[in-house]
Amino acid sequence: MKKILSALLIPIVLLSFISLESCRNTAKKKSEEKQTIVISQAFQHLLYIGLYVAKDKGFFEKEGLNVKIETAGGDAQAFSALTSGNAQFAQGDPAFVAIANEQGWEGRVIVMAVDRVAIWGVTFDTTMQKFSDPVGFKNKTVATYPNPNTSYVVQKQLALKAGLELGKGTKIIEVPFGTELATLKNKRADIAQTIEPNVSQVVLQGGKVVFSYPEAWGSLAFTGLMTSKKLIDENPELIKKVVRAYENSLQYIQNDFEGALEIAKKQLPDLEEEVVRLALKRLIDSGCIPPHAKVNKDSWEKLLQTRIDVGDLKEMPKEILYLNN
Repeated sequence: MKKILSALLIPIVLLSFISLESCRNTAKKKSEEKQTIVISQAFQHLLYIGLYVAKDKGFFEKEGLNVKIETAGGDAQAFSALTSGNAQFAQGDPAFVAIANEQGWEGRVIVMAVDRVAIWGVTFDTTMQKFSDPVGFKNKTVATYPNPNTSYVVQKQLALKAGLELGKGTKIIEVPFGTELATLKNKRADIAQTIEPNVSQVVLQGGKVVFSYPEAWGSLAFTGLMTSKKLIDENPELIKKVVRAYENSLQYIQNDFEGALEIAKKQLPDLEEEVVRLALKRLIDSGCIPPHAKVNKDSWEKLLQTRIDVGDLKEMPKEILYLNN
């Protein structure tokens, strides 16, 4: 009987082993079949939450993509990684696509990652009242990032729209990234433009938001995912996969705040949860993080017009420089 049982068990064990190895080999093969792509991001930043969710929640992986995110240290550097071929995609200021187009390099914006001017006017002067009309900048000094940064251009245009003469009716002081809040503390500025999570940190430190640029300016292409026209032409299926993953990510952010918050906290481990929670909520509620990946024509043209106004672009591009389907 023992010999019979042994004779029966050996084939079963062998079959189980073969089956297990087959599963392992299949999984390994599928892993090897995943297409590896590099996305160069300008900064490691909460504004890029759509990118992080797409990777962390497996939306890229579901499309058969192995995504490596590399931090370049600036918009120009991220775009340079794309044009040099060191990355297939770049995330940052989408105006670079239009600027490069005038210089002969063909690229396209395929995803709108941030669709508002994601900056707010903050102050530590608790007596200052919140305002929505740019006339409220009268007799106030505002700290912005240096010209031709979008923050400076927007502030200048809002002041002119309100009929305020720069230097007299209102003043702008240009300060380096990361020093804007210091201008409030040393009283060089009444209001400072800043981004999240700085905005929420100011609020939790006793300051306040007095002006919302997303509300005042409306939609504007602030951050995009970009690639070359050559890659779009040669591998349209890859582009569809990337866009689809990003679309799923943006919808996830809209529908599962707590899930998105957990990913945001991992990206900003040095910040308190209260700061990250408040910052992410503000970005979503203000419309800065859009519900869909598709590039909005109006916000794209508004961005380009600001670049024309400061001389970065000669004219509005004659061809469509974003994914239009």
